[in-house]
Amino acid sequence: MIRFANPLWLLLILAVAARIALVIRDRRKGFASFTISSLSLISPKQSLRAQLAGVPFLLESLAALAMIVALSRPQRVTKMASNDRYGIDIVIALDASGSMAAEDFKPRNRFGVAKELIGNFIDRRQDDRIGIVTFGVRAATRVPITYDRDIAGAILERAEVGENGDGTAIGHAIATCVNRLRTSKTRSRIIILVTDGVNNAGSIDPLTAAQLAARSGIKIYTIGVGSRGPVPIPMKRQDPFTGEIVTTYQLVRADIDEETLAAIAKATNGEYFRATDAHTMGAVLDRIDHLEKTRLSAPKSERIEELYGAPLAAGIAALALALLAGETVWQKVTA
Repeated sequence: MIRFANPLWLLLILAVAARIALVIRDRRKGFASFTISSLSLISPKQSLRAQLAGVPFLLESLAALAMIVALSRPQRVTKMASNDRYGIDIVIALDASGSMAAEDFKPRNRFGVAKELIGNFIDRRQDDRIGIVTFGVRAATRVPITYDRDIAGAILERAEVGENGDGTAIGHAIATCVNRLRTSKTRSRIIILVTDGVNNAGSIDPLTAAQLAARSGIKIYTIGVGSRGPVPIPMKRQDPFTGEIVTTYQLVRADIDEETLAAIAKATNGEYFRATDAHTMGAVLDRIDHLEKTRLSAPKSERIEELYGAPLAAGIAALALALLAGETVWQKVTA
């Protein structure tokens, strides 16, 4: 499709047409005033030059028309087909308390497996914005919501157990995630909360934070991490005799508040999942990946090719020829 970006310039064509009409009228009047005797005095060669005396004016007119077209900026527009895509805003809240060091998710601890599986989940979300919050006794935003999955994955990889203190502030973690999503304009926003404990820190009740999320239209998926029964947790201490740091293991019974996690999910129309090993946790994230796909219509695009170059070049060439002709061949011919 051809269109003009500045079509108002085309009105100048009327002025050029009016000038041409006036010149033609004047030339006809001048030709009618000649007598037969006066015409007989003109040689055939002179008569040809006289007949072609309007060439410079014709070239000038063509130059003006071509430049007017160039000023109007003709464009070739190609409409690009629109594609549907999927995309939502997701903030992942990952428990980094000391109990996440429990080594019941062989060959690594809970935290290491959770980081790997969440990283894989992020890689699959090609059209989503991702944010990451880690929490212990306090919650901290590690990655504000972003399309840059490489940055999100790299920062997640550097997260460590205990970096937010040894405690579990689930309510504070949810409130932090809600704050990250509060200004989002995306139609679908979710929080994925991964924890292995009970809320025992922070001043915000988890259910109160969940109600805040529900009022903001944010859905929460909760994942309770950890096998059932006693689990080995590494304890590092310094040997008083050698000064070396030694690691011992202490069996601790898993203490997940599944009732609260389920209530959080229910209050926001989400779901609660229990992941007792690496395989089931991967399956849970796959399940969430399939549940949360919102169709968005990508904006239609168009490819624009500017075409003013050709008429501009033609106009300049015609004007140059008109000036050259007026100063050489037809210099002494009166219009």
